[in-house]
Amino acid sequence: MSFNFAYLSGGRLYLKLGQANVQTIISEFGQAVQQREFQTQQRNGWKQKSMTANLMSGGMPTDGDRHRAARGEAPSSSNVSVAVQGVCPTSADRLLYTLEAGEVGGIFALERFAGTIDVLGKATPLDTRPKTREKRLFHSADFKVDRVDFHPEYQLIACAAIAKDGSANIATMPVNSVHLVQATEGDSIDLAPKWIPGFRKAIVFQSSGIGRDEAGYIVEQRHSTIEQLDLDRQEVVTLASDPKYDLLSPQMTADGTLYYIRRPYVPLRQRARFSQVLKDTLLIPARLVTAVFEWLNFFTRRHTGKSLLAIPQPRRGRANQMLLLGRWVDTAAQIERNRRFGDADSPAIVPRSWELVEQFPHREPKVLDRGVLAFDIGADGQIVYSNGSAVYGVLPGGVAQRLIVDNSIEQVVILDLDNHLN
Repeated sequence: MSFNFAYLSGGRLYLKLGQANVQTIISEFGQAVQQREFQTQQRNGWKQKSMTANLMSGGMPTDGDRHRAARGEAPSSSNVSVAVQGVCPTSADRLLYTLEAGEVGGIFALERFAGTIDVLGKATPLDTRPKTREKRLFHSADFKVDRVDFHPEYQLIACAAIAKDGSANIATMPVNSVHLVQATEGDSIDLAPKWIPGFRKAIVFQSSGIGRDEAGYIVEQRHSTIEQLDLDRQEVVTLASDPKYDLLSPQMTADGTLYYIRRPYVPLRQRARFSQVLKDTLLIPARLVTAVFEWLNFFTRRHTGKSLLAIPQPRRGRANQMLLLGRWVDTAAQIERNRRFGDADSPAIVPRSWELVEQFPHREPKVLDRGVLAFDIGADGQIVYSNGSAVYGVLPGGVAQRLIVDNSIEQVVILDLDNHLN
């Protein structure tokens, strides 16, 4: 039995159907937003940029950008980032995904996506594959839309709507509508909604309370719990909670088995140690000198092509830091630590304390694997999961097998095509 799944990596959407090669899905809406921004930059960029910004960027589009614009492709110099935030299937030939394009977020449908599998599990030849069509279901600049899920019986979409103040609530929308209806409320962060299989309108999701200062900024976030929302009864019940852990990305099967990612809880606000404060204070003069030097060095390189020092300067910043499930992770450090566990060429990019947990009703949680960033459960008991570097598949009663290797895999979902192909 082959695995059919979609996954997100670096804000892009990919499909892996049976033995066929991985396919990349490009959003036409995202490309159009980037193209418009690029054209605006060409017309008005020189008026809006400061002298420093012009010196840093050169002030002019590159030849590559002009060629990409002529071909209708997104320019490399566009300031608008486009990223797919969540994906789920609705049928054998339709996907839903949420997209963030600059200040705009929305829900889109990809219809008749390429590479449909026939009943024998054999990939359709490339020249006979149906073309894809992107349909915009909803978009807004008032808030961002995160993970999305679909209820086939009620034709309802569930998603997380993230407000500009940092709070997030679960929202629903009929698939033929254009308006989201808020299903949870309060100053909290409610994410990762997932419909519970069956004919009732019930969702499981992760939730954490937040604390703000007098200015309204978030200064603390409590541990994440797993909640169940019954839309018919309009009630929320806590299914799992442990103050020592964040319980994330929950899913529940028809028999009541709960799956989730468990990781140690770390308070958002940590008390600064006196020694660290003293160290930072003593380093202020050195950091000021460094800032002045780098400013002078920039202009020297700009006008002479040479640095003040011949010694290469190390690159600074969060080059190896990724925001994964709401937490910054030094992925390079984790890869080195985890290389001796599992496959050496695809080690986990998150700590091994991030565990995939299975919890049967009235039983203790069981750890299925460690170093897990994303997973999905199929109706037939299939499990696919990712450590961020690879996707693994497990059949009922079987052992995990590696399916693909990629970089920064943030979500994976099973495409249950066989049930829709007759």
